[in-house]
Amino acid sequence: MSSESVKFTDRVRNVAESVWDVVFRFFKRNLPVIARLLLMMTFFDDGLRMIYNWTNQTRYFQHSWKISASTAGIAVSLNMAGQLVGCLLVLARRKVEWGCGVLLTNVVFQAIMYEYFKYTKYILRSLSLTGCVLLLLLDHWSERKSMDPGLLKVKKEDRTRMLLQLAGRCLVGFMYVSLAQLGPSYPVLFITMVGYVLLGCVMVGYRTRQCAIIMALQFFLVTLVTRTWWLLPWDSSDRDFVKYEFFQAMSAVGGLLQEAVVGPGRASLDERKKDE
Repeated sequence: MSSESVKFTDRVRNVAESVWDVVFRFFKRNLPVIARLLLMMTFFDDGLRMIYNWTNQTRYFQHSWKISASTAGIAVSLNMAGQLVGCLLVLARRKVEWGCGVLLTNVVFQAIMYEYFKYTKYILRSLSLTGCVLLLLLDHWSERKSMDPGLLKVKKEDRTRMLLQLAGRCLVGFMYVSLAQLGPSYPVLFITMVGYVLLGCVMVGYRTRQCAIIMALQFFLVTLVTRTWWLLPWDSSDRDFVKYEFFQAMSAVGGLLQEAVVGPGRASLDERKKDE
């Protein structure tokens, strides 16, 4: 490649990075709010489902675990309260750590009570929601650190933060893996493969913020097109299932946006490039 081509390429890249910085600074103020709202969608929707689908949920627990109606009612109540209370604490920005703890506990509770651990796709979704909540918790810690510079300076806590940031970054994209479609047409295959490339970049921490936002936008648009639960009849048996997948995907979109807010962390290619 000639020196002129190299200079032109560098110039284009510098202009693109400058434009990106301007756009990101413009959205940075609103991005955390949008990310939190999207991230909470599946928890809030599932909590409401426990209310309006109370009878079926109770029967499910009775049949699956061979327990009494009262015990099944307690299980459904815990499931409902855990999700709604956790959402309210996070969205109100009060006791965020408690709210995140409640939501993480609820993810584990559902994995056991609904026997999600028997199915790979549900394991991936549970791991993705875990990663989303971890990123939310890290964002809260970052805000607290900026308010009080004396916090989180202990080396052990910094290492814990780095590991949690790495775990959240790697886990958040598993929702895409569980919902992505590899066919039947070439355009769908191409879009899916682009998503996997972006996911790989996010996981290794390369151009993390840019790739996370682009992937979030792509996942959001694909979900709007493929999970149109609002078009299905009210009495359709598929409506509730498609709606459930839609809100799960929206939470993953929120998690990707939260990744853009939190950043890649020290265990990433982006940080390694800075050190060099």
